Amino acid sequence: MEKTILVLGGYGGAGSAISRAILKYTHADLIVAGRRKEKAKVLAEELNREFPENRASWAVADASDPPSLAEPFGEADLVIVAATTTSFVETTARAAIEARDDYLDIHYPQEVVPILKALAPDIERVGLTFVSQAGFLPGLPSVFVRRAEAFFSNYRKAAVSTAMKTDFDSGGAVLEFIETLGDYSAEVYRNGEWRGAGSRDVRKVDFGPTLGRKTCYPTTLSEMRDLPDRLGIEELAAYVAGLNWFVDYVVTPLTFVLGKVKRGLGKDQLAGLMVWGSKRFKTLGEAVALVLEAEGEKDGKSRSIRMTARHDDVYEFTAMPIAAFLNQYLDGTVKLPGLWMMGHLVDPERFVEDLVRMGAEVEMEVGEG
Repeated sequence: MEKTILVLGGYGGAGSAISRAILKYTHADLIVAGRRKEKAKVLAEELNREFPENRASWAVADASDPPSLAEPFGEADLVIVAATTTSFVETTARAAIEARDDYLDIHYPQEVVPILKALAPDIERVGLTFVSQAGFLPGLPSVFVRRAEAFFSNYRKAAVSTAMKTDFDSGGAVLEFIETLGDYSAEVYRNGEWRGAGSRDVRKVDFGPTLGRKTCYPTTLSEMRDLPDRLGIEELAAYVAGLNWFVDYVVTPLTFVLGKVKRGLGKDQLAGLMVWGSKRFKTLGEAVALVLEAEGEKDGKSRSIRMTARHDDVYEFTAMPIAAFLNQYLDGTVKLPGLWMMGHLVDPERFVEDLVRMGAEVEMEVGEG
């Protein structure tokens, strides 16, 4: 019997891409769920026209209304949270536990992980698989760092950098992004510890012909924190590039300053500026790329690895890692009880191969000596 996967926020930008990827790349049944009945219904009907066997259905489910989650969650085996509902992470996770559903989220805000860690005893007690830090950011950075391990006998350094060319629409996603900027923190792992990053930790990265060479700034990702101990790595960090000059030098600093005064101060106005600036100063086309630069030794000789993944659609590039995870989840490979980071749980080689099969452009360069 095939599994049933419910996507909460399944008709949004990332959610609809994930919903479509489930039907395209797996044999699972799908429930498109969210607050808006008509949007969920319309997408489910559209997907049933696009894919055979009528595997898509729809449901009304609102993370801010816990009773509304019980019935649809009860019909699912796995809940994927694609909605911008970080304020209701605990509510959603508890509903999944009550329904005995496995769980996966694509939330970027790092405060999600401690909330889920507090629920870890309950998750383990009932034998569920809970996965956080999924998607491409977070998600792919730890997968790529782990993928490079196979090319070293002594793994010393790794830096993962991300850039995108896109714009924002009004709604929960941009509000969540503004809140994240207001809480901005940055850290790098060096000399045996994670420490706050400074201006000297900024780096220039070449993302290829579409995105070009960009200045990248360190950030904090929960998925990275355990990797030095797991891999014996000496230096590690994750970086993100800016979007455009207006967002980088007007919206971002203003958001950071106001966020230090009071969390969420002016977020609606800042979100409006972000939407306007991302559209007004965007260059033609859309693109996203992730670059891993790693160093170490193999058989006593110095070796460097540069691994790049690119795509021309940010939402599809978010959905592809989810589908790659699902391929391993549905065959039981990663159906393990407890709370996990996606990139820690999967087989990284198989995962990257699946990304290529789905249409991501992945390149690897190996330098010797």
